[in-house]
Amino acid sequence: MSLKSIILGIAVTVVLLAVLVATRLMVLTEVAAEFEIREVETLNLPEPPPPMPETTPAEDIAPPPPPALADLDISLDISQPLLPVSMEVVNPRLAVDTFFTDEPPSPLPTISKPAPKELSQPLAASPPSLKLAPAPPQPKSEYSLGELDQKPRLLRNPSVVFPRSIKDANGGSVVIRVVIQPSGRSEFVSVVSSTHPELIPLAQRIANGSRFTSPTRQGKAVKAVMTWPITIKK
Repeated sequence: MSLKSIILGIAVTVVLLAVLVATRLMVLTEVAAEFEIREVETLNLPEPPPPMPETTPAEDIAPPPPPALADLDISLDISQPLLPVSMEVVNPRLAVDTFFTDEPPSPLPTISKPAPKELSQPLAASPPSLKLAPAPPQPKSEYSLGELDQKPRLLRNPSVVFPRSIKDANGGSVVIRVVIQPSGRSEFVSVVSSTHPELIPLAQRIANGSRFTSPTRQGKAVKAVMTWPITIKK
């Protein structure tokens, strides 16, 4: 590095420092100008009012003395009327003349008692006791064949196949008890008797699938119960 370069660098540095110092001085001068102290005007405020006197509580104030009797005015009660008063003194020992009359007093009136009335008319006969008519019999829920207008007639019944397990007979019978609804549909109830136990399921199927004419009593459709013998053949 040459001597000229060193001298040039030192000169530039000195110039920069001088610029910085000058700038700093200018800022401080402006700040000092802004904070210039000015005179403050004084205001003359009015004097505060004097404090209020302390009030004595009502409990500490003594009540006024009662008025004298001489000062009281006598007032008359005009709502009540004035009564006359006699100022004459009466002697209770004075004799009093008795009062007599020549005529006797009239007798007091007598009240006659009413005579008992004779029974001129016989007592009315007590009304006859009312007899309630017997209640009509309640309708039954089920009727037998003898209580119907006519015996229901079979319209149709399902077909069944004679079981092959029964080999020693060509047919058999089952007596069952059924209920016939007002619509004519029959329902199985119970078994009364049977020649072969194998025929009972077939009789139940026939009872539940058959159709009759509607059972009636006095022209009204009702429910009927009957015993039905069913014969099943090969």
